[in-house]
Amino acid sequence: MKIWICIPVFNRIEYTLKCLASLQVQSFRNFQVVVCDHGSSDGTTATIQAQFPDMVVLNADSNLWWTGAINRCLAYALEHAAADDGLLTMNNDNEVPENYLQNLAIHFSQFPNSIITSVIHDISSGKLIEPGYRQNWFHGTAYPVDHAKQHVVGYPDVIAVTHASGRGTLFPVQVFRQLGLFDEIHLPHYAADYDFTFKAARAGYPIYICRDCQVFSYIQATGIVKVLNRFSLSSFVNYFTSIRSPAYLPARWWFGWHNCPKWYFPVYFMIDLMRISGGYFKIFIKPYL
Repeated sequence: MKIWICIPVFNRIEYTLKCLASLQVQSFRNFQVVVCDHGSSDGTTATIQAQFPDMVVLNADSNLWWTGAINRCLAYALEHAAADDGLLTMNNDNEVPENYLQNLAIHFSQFPNSIITSVIHDISSGKLIEPGYRQNWFHGTAYPVDHAKQHVVGYPDVIAVTHASGRGTLFPVQVFRQLGLFDEIHLPHYAADYDFTFKAARAGYPIYICRDCQVFSYIQATGIVKVLNRFSLSSFVNYFTSIRSPAYLPARWWFGWHNCPKWYFPVYFMIDLMRISGGYFKIFIKPYL
């Protein structure tokens, strides 16, 4: 089994090089990195080709955003992958320990025809920030799982979840060949990963998060931090209207409509709107609490 590692990149070459360096020293060696540089202006393509010549670099336009860029990587991998290979999605601000791919491959073989995803740690503090979640549509939110109480019998590091992010998720090739790629039309930057994994789960592909598959992420480099640079009316508007923001209303509407039970969608969307509105103010108030 070969792992095809798909990474979209837009500038931030300093993060990209650290990410690729952490992959270069993996104990599991049967992998191929595929990067999509969608419009970088910092010499990303040339730098990667010079320092990591064995990695594939695709070039595309800057209007792709995250979803379009990851789809270009996935499409390339699907053209070259064997039926038993896995496609791993990552971000360029992620770093992983040396046994990361090995642990993913072990769980991938333990749970065939399943999606295997990773826990996320803040790279600056080491704090676990995403342990895995199970969605509750009626409450309008996702609840973190408890690995001590909810793990799969016989597998203390593995627990079933309802969806997964694109930061360290390994998919069977067949998932994309059956369902297509991520929705880059309606979900150009955020929620396409969650949307696709909900879709895959409905199609019969279980999703498992593994505590020994750890991704370390530069949380302060995320899009939401750059959108919320100050407390103001324009910042509040950008919070809901910027494609870079996870609160981007058109994407949240589509995501809910596509995945929530239709009869409950109006209630869910109102709950979600209230929750993310409160989240805006919490971001600025939290340092003073």
